[in-house]
Amino acid sequence: MFYIIGGVATLLLILVIIVFKEKPKYPPSRAQSLSYALTSPDASYLASIARLFKNLNFVLLVITYGLNAGAFYALSTLLNRMVIWHYPGEEVNAGRIGLTIVIAGMLGAVISGIWLDRSKTYNPSCLGG
Repeated sequence: MFYIIGGVATLLLILVIIVFKEKPKYPPSRAQSLSYALTSPDASYLASIARLFKNLNFVLLVITYGLNAGAFYALSTLLNRMVIWHYPGEEVNAGRIGLTIVIAGMLGAVISGIWLDRSKTYNPSCLGG
């Protein structure tokens, strides 16, 4: 089964490389045509990445996302071991705790999204003030 999936993925990759071009022959919008006109030919991927990491707001965003994602992945990876250590034989409850964490995160994201959409308090909620 893995060989079939790998073969299909490889075939699709080859098709994408052959069929898709770097950019379309005609720009899809006026904004895109202006973007093509203003883009310097020496603009590279590495230069844009370096420019991003010189932006303090982007660096802070990367750090906070990394801390949140790292904490979640560490907790979800070690949850079973932590629960079993203190409560032997409670594997099922460890799974339920993990499910509860995931569902609470999903509900929190939906509720906070609705709240932010209605209250329009993006900056105070992100900056903590």
